[in-house]
Formats: sequence, C-alpha cells, structure tokens
Amino acid sequence: MPYRPMRAGYSFGTGFTPLGKKLLILYAVIYVSELLLEHWLHFPVVPVLQLYPISHPGFDWWQVLTAHLIHDPTAPIGFLINCLVFYFFSSPVERLIGTDRFLILFYLSALGAAVCGLLFSRVSGFDAPFMGMMPSLLALVVIFGLSNPEATILLMFVIPIKAKYISYGTVLITLLTFLAKVNPHGAYHLGGILFGYLYFRGPKNVFDPDAVRLKYHQWQFERKKRSRFRVIDGDKDKDRPTYH
Repeated sequence: MPYRPMRAGYSFGTGFTPLGKKLLILYAVIYVSELLLEHWLHFPVVPVLQLYPISHPGFDWWQVLTAHLIHDPTAPIGFLINCLVFYFFSSPVERLIGTDRFLILFYLSALGAAVCGLLFSRVSGFDAPFMGMMPSLLALVVIFGLSNPEATILLMFVIPIKAKYISYGTVLITLLTFLAKVNPHGAYHLGGILFGYLYFRGPKNVFDPDAVRLKYHQWQFERKKRSRFRVIDGDKDKDRPTYH
C-alpha cells in the first residue's frame, strides 16, 4: 500500500480495539493452558506444537501454524513483555491499515518467520525449535515507526525517542544479534519483519524501479538544496550576502 504518515501525537494505551482484546485474551488463555498442562498435569504439549526444522524427527506440518500461538512455559515474564508490546503497538497499526489487513499482516508475518527460519535451518544445520509471536510483534514495531516517524516513545518508560529510531534500531539490533549468533531465532525474527513490511508497503511499491529512482532523485534534490544555504553567525561576514 502507499506510504501514509500518521499524526505525531498518537497516544499509547487508549482505544484498545475489539480485535486486539480478543487476540490478547486468546494468547493468555493458551499460555495459561500451557502452564497447567506442562507443569501441573505433566502433559508435554509444547514439544508437539513448537516448530522444529524440517530435518528434525519432531517436525510436523501443523507446527507452522501452531508455533506462533504458544510461548515458552518456563518464561512467563517474557510472555508478559510480549503482551505489553502488543498492547502498545497493535491499536495504531490496526487503525492505520484496517482490521482485516491487520489480521492478515499479523499472521502473514508469523508465516514468513516460519518460512525464513525453516529455510535457514535447512542450509545452516541450525536445529533449535521455535515458538512465540515475537516476529509479528517486531513487524508491528517497525511498521509503527515507519508510519508515524515523529511520534515520541518513552523507551523503558523513561527515555524519549522518536518512533522512527525505534523502528531502525529494531531492525539493526535483530540483524546484528543474528549475525553474531547471539539470537538463535534471528532468522525467524527477520523473516517476520520482512514479510510484514512487504505486505504493509506492497511488493509493487518496494520493488518498483521507477519508485526507487524517484526517491533517489528526491533525496539528491533535497541534499543539493540544503548545500546551497549556510548559516551566518553573529556579525561575521557582514560584507557577504546572507541566505535564509
């Protein structure tokens, strides 16, 4: 879809959408069920539903669909952080693109994460299983930053930072931790960001050579225009013309 900037003053945590509430409740119910089954009833449901590499004997096709719905039952704090990120970023993105397209974007990011992760494990021999909605959440963060670049976000609820830098930083940190082999699921995360971004912008807008060329010429024009002006400080250069 064409790029459409949002207003800079969006307020987080207000007007949580009906779809957002239903999705959050769904994930909470699934996670509580996981905890009860895994820790109290000693029924190993996670090994059945998490996504294994294709070459792994535990792989089954349905895991491509179920891995996104479950989370690590030994890390409840991580699950709560995921819910918090979803609460902050889902509503503005849904209002920007609409409920139907938001639902497609959210789960297309999950599918893209699975595809990229499986392909990477195929060529690299990486065999760690994957679960969780983190790829879709990262896609929401990046899209929010691109669509509302001048909005101010309190990083860690303390440090004010522009949304566009959160977006760029998310991609950069994900890429660097993947290359440094610090993040074992980096291929899944990057796949989720990529597929979510492509759906948001539309493949035609991303890969159209005319659009890319136009943006390059606009960037050149802005750079040359800025270079034609200079700031005169105080009384210096009185005999030379001043440009504004």
